[in-house]
Amino acid sequence: MEPAEIAHHIRENGYCIVEKVIPSGKVDGIRKRVVRAQAATEAAHQARERATRARGHRVGARGVGVLKQAINHDQSFAPYLADRRIVGALEIFFGPWVRISCTDAVVNQPGNERGYWHADWPFNQTNASNVPAPYPDAMMHASSLWMLTDFSPANGGTLLLPGTHRKDRNPAAGDLPGFNNEAPQPDEINAQGRAGSVLLYDSRQWHAVAPNRSGSPPTPLVVEPESNARGHAGARDDGGGDRR
Repeated sequence: MEPAEIAHHIRENGYCIVEKVIPSGKVDGIRKRVVRAQAATEAAHQARERATRARGHRVGARGVGVLKQAINHDQSFAPYLADRRIVGALEIFFGPWVRISCTDAVVNQPGNERGYWHADWPFNQTNASNVPAPYPDAMMHASSLWMLTDFSPANGGTLLLPGTHRKDRNPAAGDLPGFNNEAPQPDEINAQGRAGSVLLYDSRQWHAVAPNRSGSPPTPLVVEPESNARGHAGARDDGGGDRR
């Protein structure tokens, strides 16, 4: 799939799955390194989440491990971040000023709870810094999940509501009339793909953590590209919270 086709899918559906970004012979080794790094910091992550919940803030689904800025702990995946297809598609939206603002690792442990419907930063209204709703119909920021394991409905491939990226608000704050942001939706789908694939999407796209009913955890990297032309939005505080 070429950059123009990827960009077309994102415009139409809100997302696109790009296959074979990380070679099949490399992806399992990268997964093991990232999982080790995440496990080494899990106790500290859980302590931060407990403190955040104690202040009354909404954070992510229980049973989901997070490693913030994984690239500071392991760089084995770094050579693939500049995949020409992904960068080419992003440059169609942002021009030649794409930069990465986030590289987190997420582990959905077996039996994790289902998450709430939300959009990503800067559109998630539960974040300290956000674009106020209603926001314009423009792709200002992208998100991506790099599949270090296969994604399937059984193991908790991220839930998506296709086409919701064109709406001018999202249900993260729980105040969208007539929409229960905790409930399954008739049009929801699971992202599915082979290890080494990338789910690239408009950050306005509504999505949720899916429950993992298998015996093994899916492990994605969360990589968030944006346009360097817009400058930095200031302090970002998402609590490690709503990840996928």
